[in-house]
Amino acid sequence: MASTGSGLPARAASSSGARKLTRARQNQKEDWPRAALGREPGRGQRLKVNEEIARQLLSQIRRRELRPGDQLPSERQLAGLFGASRGSVREALRVLELSGVIVSHQGGGNFVTDTLPGASTQPLSQFLERQREHLLDVSEARQMFEPRIAFLAAERAMPEDIDALRRALEEQERGLREDDVVAMVNADRQFHQALAEAARNQTFIMLHNYLSDLVAGDRREAIENSSQRRTQSPIDHRAIYDAVAAGDAAAASAAMLQHLKNVESILLDALHRYQGAIAGLPRVSAEPSQPSESADAASLRRPTSLDQASDRS
Repeated sequence: MASTGSGLPARAASSSGARKLTRARQNQKEDWPRAALGREPGRGQRLKVNEEIARQLLSQIRRRELRPGDQLPSERQLAGLFGASRGSVREALRVLELSGVIVSHQGGGNFVTDTLPGASTQPLSQFLERQREHLLDVSEARQMFEPRIAFLAAERAMPEDIDALRRALEEQERGLREDDVVAMVNADRQFHQALAEAARNQTFIMLHNYLSDLVAGDRREAIENSSQRRTQSPIDHRAIYDAVAAGDAAAASAAMLQHLKNVESILLDALHRYQGAIAGLPRVSAEPSQPSESADAASLRRPTSLDQASDRS
């Protein structure tokens, strides 16, 4: 069984993290997860749900209620503790991961890092800017040739190609209904792969496979962390499928181009949210901080419902 930096088995550490968060909640006079942390939002403004969750988890880490090596509770447990959606929890965890506060192990959960980040955010800002440039480069390339793939697929698809597209689409829609991220990621890739094969052009298939590998991480991250991406993608794929099945090449090309523009917009919005949320997080000190009667403490006593916050994750 995997172990954490604190030497605890992963399952035990996760339970320990949940107990620590629960105790912190019980120690508050108000409903702890529903109290906004850190700086008070400006008049007429409200922190997004994912930002509130990130700030509250960060506060627990700063007060050493969650210590280096501790495993955080699962997404489902955190969603229950905060009364929020799993999508909001995923975005909050991604913000903390990008900030260097936690580290995610594939299939093993999220852990508080052994070495908390320093005060500088310049390397992170540069990383996010590189991500934006990479995203735009890849998106431009995909918009040049994937609509042509869809066009040719509508002209050349055989019955077995239509069946493969339908199965991938139905699996993606099932994954959305059941919140099965792994199924959605796999089905998303299978749909585009089936479309490339239906175009009956080996060069396009080779180029598609290369770009598909290139965007694999972005695809998974977007589906995991963006509810808009999870809901929009099956809608776009349905439009592409209908056009290909009907043999309407022009409509298939137009539907694919719109899909790729939607993906680009959603990913850029996500990067902007990460930049904004990270910029708003308090600095993390490597030394234990003592609770004080500060704006942070005062804001803990001003409960604000997460249910009423705008969840755009």
